Amino acid sequence: MSENPADNALAKLELTLENHQQWAEGLVAGILANETPADEDLVPGAYMLCDFGKWYYSQTHSTVLTEQPLFQSLEKKHRALHDAARAMLISSPGTDKAATYRDFSSASSDMTMHLRNLIQALLTSELTTDALTGIPNRRQMDEQLEEEIYKATTVICEPACLALADLDHFKRINDTYGHAVGDEVLRSLSQLLITSMRDTDKIYRYGGEEFLIYLTQVDLDKAENILDRLRERISRYPLRIEGLPDPLNITVSIGIAEVTEDESLRNLIRRADDALYRAKNNGRNRVCLDGREDVEVHTFETLKLVDY
Repeated sequence: MSENPADNALAKLELTLENHQQWAEGLVAGILANETPADEDLVPGAYMLCDFGKWYYSQTHSTVLTEQPLFQSLEKKHRALHDAARAMLISSPGTDKAATYRDFSSASSDMTMHLRNLIQALLTSELTTDALTGIPNRRQMDEQLEEEIYKATTVICEPACLALADLDHFKRINDTYGHAVGDEVLRSLSQLLITSMRDTDKIYRYGGEEFLIYLTQVDLDKAENILDRLRERISRYPLRIEGLPDPLNITVSIGIAEVTEDESLRNLIRRADDALYRAKNNGRNRVCLDGREDVEVHTFETLKLVDY
């Protein structure tokens, strides 16, 4: 099983915080003991040469970190700390060493606080982000959608819809190809959802192979049109999974309900789930609407596995 990138980042940052505090204490102890400073602390580019600096600049590929504003601004704090340390270490006996120490102490405190805030931000993100797909999870959905529904029905008074999309025959994929392939399929599906929907829409992993989509400023008819195009795109999109000789095609079933005033999120989801149940029961790879009779649709069945 692959390691969680967020867990790796948290472990490194917590270690960095501990090492930074020990390094700062060591610098001050060395000055008090009249020890010769280490060469690596005296060069102007020390912030890039220390262990943390090398790690920091190797993380440009890590979206877990680079999407955090606090990680982006950490470079400035880290550089200021090393600049203050260098100024303190090279100050001559005639200068105000107390002033250089205060500057270093302030920079050290800023760095410590910044690291703690970043660790807290990552912990919060980990609690509200699905580890497998990287999209918001059910917990974040609960936090956001009650407010979104209130805004749609009370503040801007515009229509909105909620949909549940379920990956068809997912158990069969796992049983046939293994859970590692199943995980890759879920990752690929989540990316298809993200790239297919508008920036104003919200996508969550609701559980297992089920995803929740919240569409703003559309009524039921427009939502049906948007999501049926999405369903068709998914059914015709070949997934190339490492380890499989041929591309794998998947399909989804979707149930949609329109937001109504004074309705709880739970009841709205229940109505979308009822529509999803009809879509699954009527043959899968189709879209069904809450409160509407189902119509026959032409589906593109591509998963070459025995039905059950």
